[in-house]
Amino acid sequence: MSTSDDPRDRFKRPLDRTARNLPARVPVSAPEPAKDDHGQPGGLARLLGAVAKMLQPKPADGPQALHPIEPAVEPPVYTVLVAAMVGDSADGAASQALFKMLEARPALKVKPLPRPFQLDSLDDPVQVAGLVTNARHAVADEGADLLVWGEVLKEGYRLRLVGANLPDEEKAGAFGPTTRIDLPMNLGEPQSNLLYAACLAAADPATEVQRAAIRRLLPPAVTVLEPLAAKPPVALAMNQQRTVQLVFGHLCAACAQVVPPSQSGEWFKKSVDAYRAAEKRLARTDPGWEAGLINKHLAAVLTTWAEKSKEDARAHLEEAVKHWRVASESLNRATMPQEWAAVQTRMGVALYRLDLLTGDSDLLREALNVLQAALQVHTRHEAPQRWSDVMNTIAQVLEVYGDQMKNPDVLKRAVDTCHTVLEVRTRERTPLAWASTANTLGSALFLLDRHGGGGTHLAEAEVVLAGALEVFQAYGAKGPAQVAARNLAHVRKLAEDRKSRAVIDPGWK
Repeated sequence: MSTSDDPRDRFKRPLDRTARNLPARVPVSAPEPAKDDHGQPGGLARLLGAVAKMLQPKPADGPQALHPIEPAVEPPVYTVLVAAMVGDSADGAASQALFKMLEARPALKVKPLPRPFQLDSLDDPVQVAGLVTNARHAVADEGADLLVWGEVLKEGYRLRLVGANLPDEEKAGAFGPTTRIDLPMNLGEPQSNLLYAACLAAADPATEVQRAAIRRLLPPAVTVLEPLAAKPPVALAMNQQRTVQLVFGHLCAACAQVVPPSQSGEWFKKSVDAYRAAEKRLARTDPGWEAGLINKHLAAVLTTWAEKSKEDARAHLEEAVKHWRVASESLNRATMPQEWAAVQTRMGVALYRLDLLTGDSDLLREALNVLQAALQVHTRHEAPQRWSDVMNTIAQVLEVYGDQMKNPDVLKRAVDTCHTVLEVRTRERTPLAWASTANTLGSALFLLDRHGGGGTHLAEAEVVLAGALEVFQAYGAKGPAQVAARNLAHVRKLAEDRKSRAVIDPGWK
């Protein structure tokens, strides 16, 4: 009894990702431009003016562009904004160099944004959330796909990438605000290749044209980077070497999810190896959350690998759970709430999927604990869609646990949880998500009836399963429709059996 995100539909990710509207702008204060002795704007204003020069056409005798990885005839796939770098010189030289480096890539349409974005500390969740919100608004206002922003430090660039949509911290290889790209000031071809591939992987393709282009462009762009990731130059600082391997891990994870299934295993393995190499470059003085984030990325890749491949699925999940636990212990809910909640959610998913392979009910109890912990961050009031995703997974775990234990009380909890989720996941607003939860509800009602929870549940089970089947068929979701149809057939057969016994039994002594 399962759906597209039911725990028994093996190794398909259970959480629906629904579109999210942009939240209200959160103001982030910026310093007023200083004035010189003559009352003229000071360093910041000169910096913004210099960056604005990037809008001017390049002279014919300008610097030679780097050789692009893809053919020169490739039309632009993404529109990328390059923000003014915090800490740049008065003439904006570093910002312009970054702009020109990306502009050399025909697959990218690059636009300057003469506005800096500054993040002082990852330990301040309010500042991080406000900055990401403002960055996303800038991307939307400019009709772009991605924003490259950051600062210039003594040792080089510290860059981050933000798209138009909320970053999915649960996704393998996610470029969230915690992903720093540390590059030296001398932006040579290896650094150009790395940042170009990161832009391809970080932007969220919104059209089939973009998705097809990424399937074509990303794997060769990442393959070029393999020698760099295998042996980062010793001339790079340790954090820059770690950047190369961490970002390469992200890129390989992205490739694994766009290549044909027969090729995904190779890319998943490269991703795992790259993250482990990055972890070895952590220093004792680095904050604990650095290790936590790397373990989070490792666990996400291993979990996704298990979901997409039947081969060695149990081994991948067991290894993933180990890394999820390390990440959970290393990240702080108060300072990194979104990352912490993502770890709890994905760990819960991995635990109950591992139970499906092992039959260890202790894993389900642990899954329920960590999923309920995630609700401390994903509240119904502040994040109703995320809340409904987590609650839907809780319902699935309760259904499986109640079935294993043949416990009507646990199955009643699953039914009640589904009803609560359907208050947010409505058929009109999110039909496929509604159908998925409705199918879980129908399954739980069937099991409740079968395990002695009363004989009045089959009628409701038939109604919700028929509705789920109707929606899945209307939206062309063939796999979920087949599952719902089988579930509905089981319910109807049991109902017919009950009617037959009801007719025969009274005549017998």
